[in-house]
Amino acid sequence: MPSNWDYIIPDLTDLNQEERIQLAIGEIRRSISTSTGLPSLSIRRAHRDFDVPKSTLSDRYNGTPTRQESHHHERRLTNAQEDVLVQWIKAHGRRGVPLSASTITDHASILAGEQIGPSWHGRFMERHPDLKTRWTRGLEKCRATNLNRPTVNNFYDIYDDLITKYNIPQENIYNMDEKGVQLGVGKRVAAIVDRDQKAVYSVEDGDRELVTIIETVCADGTALKPTVIFQGKRTNLGWANDNPCGARYILC
Repeated sequence: MPSNWDYIIPDLTDLNQEERIQLAIGEIRRSISTSTGLPSLSIRRAHRDFDVPKSTLSDRYNGTPTRQESHHHERRLTNAQEDVLVQWIKAHGRRGVPLSASTITDHASILAGEQIGPSWHGRFMERHPDLKTRWTRGLEKCRATNLNRPTVNNFYDIYDDLITKYNIPQENIYNMDEKGVQLGVGKRVAAIVDRDQKAVYSVEDGDRELVTIIETVCADGTALKPTVIFQGKRTNLGWANDNPCGARYILC
């Protein structure tokens, strides 16, 4: 087969094998002669130029599906459902509530309408290399290491963009802060997050008892009454009698 096709090979440094295969197939198809119907670029040359296995390139060029595509009908979730699940995982990770593999599997079972086995999340991770498993760390340590000028500036850039985009008035803008009083020691957990997420922290209380005090201030100068959240089964009516700031309390 002729192989006198001339072209400029793109930079392949940051491309994975599948991306290189697609580029090679595209060049082979572009080299097809309108008179003979044959490609000028051979499989042999393309596999060398694009650094991909020759047999794999030949199979894919001739229409053989990938292993993932061939088993697509066996998957429990549709592509759209998996895309939604991926975005949900990333959003929780950035909000300080990273999700474990078992929690993600339980949610996938809800989406699929049937129970999904414990080995499903491994195949799910293979299909989505933009996710990774990392150990969480305490929120206080994360705050200490991430309180820097670039991070703070990035936060306010995002904040200003949202205010401008949705035209949010001051009376609808609140700042909330919480103070946790921890009883016992928490532990790290393996969580699945966005591959690009640097710090993985968790505000969940793990196996420790946690009393949380929440304060909320509005941008217009007003403030909500504090809220105290703690574990308990019954309300102590006497607590409200010694409550000068009128704080609300919630049992959980």
